[in-house]
Amino acid sequence: MNVTLWLQATENQHLSRVSGVKNQKVHSMNKYSGLIVLMLLFVLIQSAPPACGADFLSQIHPYLNVKGQYSDNLNLTASNQKRDFYTTISPGIKFSNMSDRSGINLDASIGYLFYSDYSNLNYLTGQASLDAKYLTSSRFNFYLRNAFIRSDDPREREFFSTAEDNKYLLATETQRAVYLRNVVEPTVEYQFGPESRVGVKYRNNYYRAEDVENRDSIENYISPFLIVWLNKQHGFQLDYGYTNGHFEASPDLKGHRVSGAYMLRFTPKATASLKGAYTLQTFSEDLLNYQIYETSVGISYLFSETLTASAEAGYYWLEPEAGINRDGGVSFKADIIQTGERTRYRLSVQGGYVLDYFTSQNLGFRKFYRATGSITHFLDKRLSIGCLARIQRSEEESESDTGLRNTTWSAGANIAYTPFKWLTVSLEYTYNQNNTNYIYEATNEYKENRAMVMVSATY
Repeated sequence: MNVTLWLQATENQHLSRVSGVKNQKVHSMNKYSGLIVLMLLFVLIQSAPPACGADFLSQIHPYLNVKGQYSDNLNLTASNQKRDFYTTISPGIKFSNMSDRSGINLDASIGYLFYSDYSNLNYLTGQASLDAKYLTSSRFNFYLRNAFIRSDDPREREFFSTAEDNKYLLATETQRAVYLRNVVEPTVEYQFGPESRVGVKYRNNYYRAEDVENRDSIENYISPFLIVWLNKQHGFQLDYGYTNGHFEASPDLKGHRVSGAYMLRFTPKATASLKGAYTLQTFSEDLLNYQIYETSVGISYLFSETLTASAEAGYYWLEPEAGINRDGGVSFKADIIQTGERTRYRLSVQGGYVLDYFTSQNLGFRKFYRATGSITHFLDKRLSIGCLARIQRSEEESESDTGLRNTTWSAGANIAYTPFKWLTVSLEYTYNQNNTNYIYEATNEYKENRAMVMVSATY
């Protein structure tokens, strides 16, 4: 089997294999992930410094968001576009008591979305984000992250990312269908030096959609790691990751990844690194198995307390188990992050490949290139303006030069005004477009204009 046939098999791997046993596993693991969050959250709360009732209440902030949106292409289709104005009313709560050694940041809301014309699409929506930590005096540290979303937006933001990151998963649906995702990620480590630590990270990633065309999945990932700094200049890092993936209509996945890095700190502000990694992906259908070898060099620099930059470049080799052909390419990424009081911006470029599993389409291995950026500037304490843009391209490999390529780009602007401390009004406009080079995939092309107005009241 050559690379072309292998990648075609990867793209079609989610055909016609629905298993009741797998669905039972998905539901049971989702319950386990909820128990993990509750138990670790209980431990973190109990371990946090005591606070009086008044201080505790001052850290709780209920809020109400009323958001109106308009889209001229709800389902992101090339023809027969549906357009509508829809309103979301969502009460929520924020809680924060984060300190240097312990605390919790929580933002959770639930609401209902009403469509003006397509009332059959109305649904209950929700979101929650949790970030917690506890650093003990015995050098055992505990961290917990959780992200939950229930939505029908065809574009899904990357896990644990923010609107300023402006990064979305590669898979994009072309029908409005409600999906639910919960990602829980606890980490336990022992710190045996100022920057040296050993620990283990676990991730449970649960995805379920109401649309039969979407691909329900569950990921269990565990990764022990070791970071050692021999002195202030020289350090190294070792990681191993094991992935166990269950899919509703795709071959199951078992993945292994081993990576290592040597780090050289030239100055307190500049650090260089040399990295290498090996990935083995095995499926319940052996023809889909493959390996990836990669290496890279990088550097990070701290310009100031609010401005950081990093860059990395390397090469990767892909080897399908069922074929003799190898393929690879250049990999790179770079980020610039400014977090000033008046101006914040994030610029990012990424190239190489992406493994698109545990998403609505489960596309598998794809060559991938992306550039994203966002800028927010505060004209004064009450008024801010911003803009954001993104362009990304994915490629399906082929022996010819006519391999399938999809290019998606978007651009937008926003403004927010806070007339009172408890009230914020914001406006936003975004343009989205997708193009393909393959005539038989023209139905995947789309254009969309999206506008939003939101009023948020916080106590």
